[in-house]
Amino acid sequence: MASNKKVASLIEEKRKISKKINDLQNKCNHLNEIIKSIKENEDSSTFVVRCVCGDCGKVIRMPTQQELNKYLNGR
Repeated sequence: MASNKKVASLIEEKRKISKKINDLQNKCNHLNEIIKSIKENEDSSTFVVRCVCGDCGKVIRMPTQQELNKYLNGR
């Protein structure tokens, strides 16, 4: 039973941390935009290329075809 309480406590802590991160990301102006490869979702092994804020880590948008080509060609 103690294990169940520990798991529930950790899940609640994770939820609170996620909310704090979300609040900080929503306050950010996203002025430092970078293109990088990230996991498609938390449980996925698939990676996708996205424009991400370099300051807060929030996914801002999908890159244009030109930006994607430049990223993939390393230029």
